[in-house]
Amino acid sequence: MKKNIGKKALASILTVVLTLGTLSGCGSSNGDNDASGVKKITVATTGGPAPYMVVDENNEIGGSDIEILKAVFERLPQYELEIIKADDPLTGLSSGLYDLAVNNYAWREERGELYYYSLPYKTGYDVFIQRIGDAPLTGLQDIADRGYKVEVGAGNNKALALEHWNEQNPEHTIDILYTESGFQIKFQNIVDGKTDVAIDDGPILDTLIGQFGMENDLVGNPLDDETQEFISPHNSTYFLFPKDDNGKALREDVDAVIIELKEDGTLAEILTRYFGTDTSPAAKDLEVTLN
Repeated sequence: MKKNIGKKALASILTVVLTLGTLSGCGSSNGDNDASGVKKITVATTGGPAPYMVVDENNEIGGSDIEILKAVFERLPQYELEIIKADDPLTGLSSGLYDLAVNNYAWREERGELYYYSLPYKTGYDVFIQRIGDAPLTGLQDIADRGYKVEVGAGNNKALALEHWNEQNPEHTIDILYTESGFQIKFQNIVDGKTDVAIDDGPILDTLIGQFGMENDLVGNPLDDETQEFISPHNSTYFLFPKDDNGKALREDVDAVIIELKEDGTLAEILTRYFGTDTSPAAKDLEVTLN
């Protein structure tokens, strides 16, 4: 066997290597600067749930969180923003495919170990979703004592909180049903009596209940402060970044603008337009990042 590679074969190998390098660069995160020095930033979202992220008939992505994202980057001319729809934004964030993920993300400690969190750009609130006519729930122990079934997505914040409740309260355990179903099926299960309550985002219920024709069947009853704190101790929403130097630098730029948008009323204007009230974070919550 010859140990020397001919010039023609070597040229072919180099061509393949250069081609692969060019292709891999097209899909990489932390986009290269163009000739003007502008850096391309790829943002990933699943495109839902409404009203936070919405994909219209023209496949354009909008919604309250996307509008806030765009308002941020309008003040960061050093970046060119590209927003794409992805099935799993966080996996792409970890692999270096994306520079930022936006999907109504709440704080989770295990996520904080993997990604940088921005300052919060909106706050939220949860409700007990119950059948109209059902006595409003007063807390998690009330759910347990009534023997109510709660349907939640496995592994999400609310499922983890309810599991934690059961560990702490063995005499008042909650009957948890795990699901991969969407909101419409989950809400219909309450109407049909297959389950009794869901704990979900109030604005989501307000948006979807009319679309599903369930406004005469379901109601969102507010959580007491203690339950809200237990379910979601940092009841705010954040942008997520890769946990590397580029992600840290981008977060610093984004955080600075979030503070500006809070101070000049832009956040309040956008959020009031979507939700009828100002759900922007308090100034004290913009003093330091969670991680």
